[in-house]
Formats: sequence, C-alpha cells, structure tokens
Amino acid sequence: MEDNNVYAHVMKADIETAFKNIPVKIFIYETGEKCMDNLAMQKPQIVILDYHLDNRTPDAANGIKVLDWIKRVRHETNVIMMSHEDNIETALKAFNHGASDNIVKTETQFRKIIYTIFNIIRVMEAKKIALRYKTIAVSSILFIALLIGSVVTMIIYNPSFFQK
Repeated sequence: MEDNNVYAHVMKADIETAFKNIPVKIFIYETGEKCMDNLAMQKPQIVILDYHLDNRTPDAANGIKVLDWIKRVRHETNVIMMSHEDNIETALKAFNHGASDNIVKTETQFRKIIYTIFNIIRVMEAKKIALRYKTIAVSSILFIALLIGSVVTMIIYNPSFFQK
C-alpha cells in the first residue's frame, strides 16, 4: 500500500520485472482501509506497506494500524514496512508490530525491496519443505508405533504365533 500512485506503479513494475519467472499478482491500494476491505479475499503472502499512509488524508489509518489489522486477520502474511524515516524507533515499532522487514525510502529502496521479497520467498519455500519432512517423520513414527503395537498385541493374545 502506497499513497503515492506514481511511486506505487514504479515499484509494481520493478517487482514484476524482477520476478518475471514467478507468477505474481500485485494489487495497489492508496489507503489501508481499501487494502483491508480486500485482504481476506486476496490472501496475500506479502504486503508492502507505507508507514505514513495517513499523509494525504489525516483521518486515514497509518501504517502501524494497518499492520496490526493485517496480522490480526492474516497472521501468516509477511509485511514489508517502508518509511522515509531512517531511525531505529520507527524500525523497532514496525518489527514489534510484526513487520518482516523495514526499508527506508532511499535511492536503493527498490533493490532492497526485491532482495527482501526474494528472502521471504526463500523462507516460505523452506517452511514448505520443513513441513513436508515433518509430515514424513510423523507418518513414519506412527507407522512404526502401529507396527510395534501390532506385534505386542499378537504376543499378548496369540503368543504361539511367534514360536516355531
């Protein structure tokens, strides 16, 4: 979400170019409220959020409030917070509210965004692989437990089965 429409479209084009081999859907919202209206339906994996969404419309929600909404509705969504402010308090506030990264708007911001998105994608893929291995491990343990339980049951109820 970015309240500067030109900036948002340049960022969108840059992301689409960087990830042209990965199918991505990018939605742009000028306010946090518009994003929240669509969040549950679109189920984004990554949201790029401007810290100062309320610059143009003072009664609009700021980035931290929207971040809290996102984390409440879709905890698994990764949020990249962006701000012109280069201070530790802003970054810590974003991280304390659940942001995955905090990027300061500078001349290298687009490269940083691409790098952060790439890392988030790698972490999501690693989590999928870990879940797959966990499922295999649990299934194997359950199979072994079932096998041992079957042998013990046979020993208890039919001890002659194992005798020659």
